[in-house]
Amino acid sequence: MPRPLVVRSMLNRSVALALLLLCAVTVSIALGQANDANSTAQPPSRPAPLHRVYWHFLRYQRHLDQRAATLKQQGQPEAAQEMRTHLQRELHFSNAQIAILRQAGLQMERDADAVWAKAMPIMLQDREWLKLNGRSAGPPPGHAQVHALQEEREGVIRDAVAQLNRRLGPKAAARLQARIEKEWAPRVTEHEIAGARAHDPRIDSKLSAPYRLEAQQ
Repeated sequence: MPRPLVVRSMLNRSVALALLLLCAVTVSIALGQANDANSTAQPPSRPAPLHRVYWHFLRYQRHLDQRAATLKQQGQPEAAQEMRTHLQRELHFSNAQIAILRQAGLQMERDADAVWAKAMPIMLQDREWLKLNGRSAGPPPGHAQVHALQEEREGVIRDAVAQLNRRLGPKAAARLQARIEKEWAPRVTEHEIAGARAHDPRIDSKLSAPYRLEAQQ
């Protein structure tokens, strides 16, 4: 009898962790340096575009799947199943529909990360350039290229969301969007860092300013 309570507790902790990570973060590190001497108060936040909210939601499903795999290895199959099917039950999705969602999340992440991997070497070079020249010298040489790659990455995410909705069909896609707009969108915001033109929607990015960031687990 106590098993469901334990599982629910774990789910509540997972949800709390996800919501905490979905709060927008402005990183005060200017390309590897601690607080910029010219930094002021944190700029106001604004809602993130819906396609990026989908991105966070799909990554949360992956978080639950990974946690479920760990529980199964620990000999807790019932808890693992509860964790793995948590969002499926809330969305009233069939096994086929949740499989589509999982596949979309994996493919979206692979494609978007492939684009961003091209930007990282440029950002590293720009970091060194800024160390030598400072912000007063203007944007670093790779600024425009990083921005173009970020726009490409955003397009990958938007296209993946559109494809997901097509594969789910109108009714399931509407249920998913309604939940994301109600439960997730209000908690996913972004901040513009002064001078930012491009952004990286990953909280685990090691290169922060001058790129716009939003939280992600």
